[in-house]
Amino acid sequence: MTTERIDDCLSTRNGHLYIEELDTTEIANKYGTPAFVISENQLRRNIRRFQKGFETNWTNGPVKIMPAAKANWTSAIQKIIADENCGCDVYSAGEFSIALKSGFDPQFISVNGVPKSKDHIYRAVKEGARITLDGIEEIDFVEAAAKDLNVTAKVRLRLRPAISGFTRHSDFVGSGPLPTDLAALVYKGGLPRDAAISIGKRILSSKYVELVGFHEHHGRHAPSTLFWEKQMIAYAKEIGTVCSALNNYQPKEIDIGGGFAVPRDPFASEVKYSEPYEYLLFHGLSKILSPFPKVRYPILSTIFAKAMRFSPKTKMAPSIEEYSKTCAKTLETYLPKNGIDTKGLMLQVEPGRSIHSDTGIHLTSIMSIKRAERPLKMSHAALDTTEFWFTHGRYEHHVYNYLFANKMNQKLTETFDVIGRSCHSDRIFPGIKVPRGIATGDVLAMLDVGGYQEVSTSNFNAIPRPATLLVNQNKISVIRRAETEEDVFRRDLIPGYLLDRKDK
Repeated sequence: MTTERIDDCLSTRNGHLYIEELDTTEIANKYGTPAFVISENQLRRNIRRFQKGFETNWTNGPVKIMPAAKANWTSAIQKIIADENCGCDVYSAGEFSIALKSGFDPQFISVNGVPKSKDHIYRAVKEGARITLDGIEEIDFVEAAAKDLNVTAKVRLRLRPAISGFTRHSDFVGSGPLPTDLAALVYKGGLPRDAAISIGKRILSSKYVELVGFHEHHGRHAPSTLFWEKQMIAYAKEIGTVCSALNNYQPKEIDIGGGFAVPRDPFASEVKYSEPYEYLLFHGLSKILSPFPKVRYPILSTIFAKAMRFSPKTKMAPSIEEYSKTCAKTLETYLPKNGIDTKGLMLQVEPGRSIHSDTGIHLTSIMSIKRAERPLKMSHAALDTTEFWFTHGRYEHHVYNYLFANKMNQKLTETFDVIGRSCHSDRIFPGIKVPRGIATGDVLAMLDVGGYQEVSTSNFNAIPRPATLLVNQNKISVIRRAETEEDVFRRDLIPGYLLDRKDK
């Protein structure tokens, strides 16, 4: 059997796509489609690469990798991450529950988020988790909980440094090229400097609360290492300014958040800032051609097909090793310049998408095919999946890399709109290249969906959500079962007066 590697967990063998040691077409036949499929070994590899990369470059103190639970809070996935001796960043009370259940050491559970409820904070204090303060009201809840429990609550302040050194447009904003430094400041997360200093002074005088360090998270605004260099410079300066105002306080730990790009990086690949102007020109041409119906559709069809064609990115993002070196070495240089002693300082990292995304694929089958020659030349292939199972990807304007799992040896020569099965437009792959002669039953694999996608699924059109499978070499397990219609309607209640009502 001839094997051609695609990445660490995907390969081509005899014209079929494999994940680890399993044929994805056989997975599709046995378990059905649609389905999310996760590589356990790729997840472990990614974690270990992050740990090694940061340990190699941050020699001042310990390193703790703390993957964000929000990226994939499936129970089995969190158990694997805990097994790798990671910490865990949690946003909600539910994520906190799964972190505790999975066996993470509470002192390395970062309770993040804005706003946090009083009950959520009380529980975090009781369990001994780190609380990342992100609102001026939260300190009251923390202090009251710690006093009631007669413990010392350990907290960090989430800062919001202005990344003034990186003004290239942010990939987060699909509607226009907003500078990254402004886009980061607009986001809700992080304390304004004056608030951070005010809360910090109160903590330092508190009997029940200990300030252990700082946190920041700006997210994936750009794939470049320059973005991270400028971000770390800004973070070091902000830490120094706040610490100076707190009588030269010295942190024990700092958390740099996450936002590292995935290697194939589908982020914002559907964004074209020229699109509004193209539509305007297209509309104008349409009006001009209105008196000439015989030529209007053929001309518009040709232009439309080219203008609305998209494809995944081909340029790879920087590696985990490049990101870790940039972050650690920049902090190592700039923290001391801002009055911070780095000896023994713990560095914490919260990669979400970059830990999870390339661990997962989504297998989906073609259900129907339409080819229209007139009046508008257009070809559609409808899948048994839907964009409502990739909500996070729609927010971030993804065009995923894709492979036809059962036709890996065939060239992509035809152009199709590959669409989902909801009643929405559901253009999962707008105007992409597919193998000539695609047919119903062909299996398409969407790549890099292990992070954020399955956990953001919805039941639009009352469609039951698909199963998630975990692959370890040649073993496969269901780790989240497919929903039934009964599951979809399980939360519904009908008032008694509607049930008692008689037809007139």
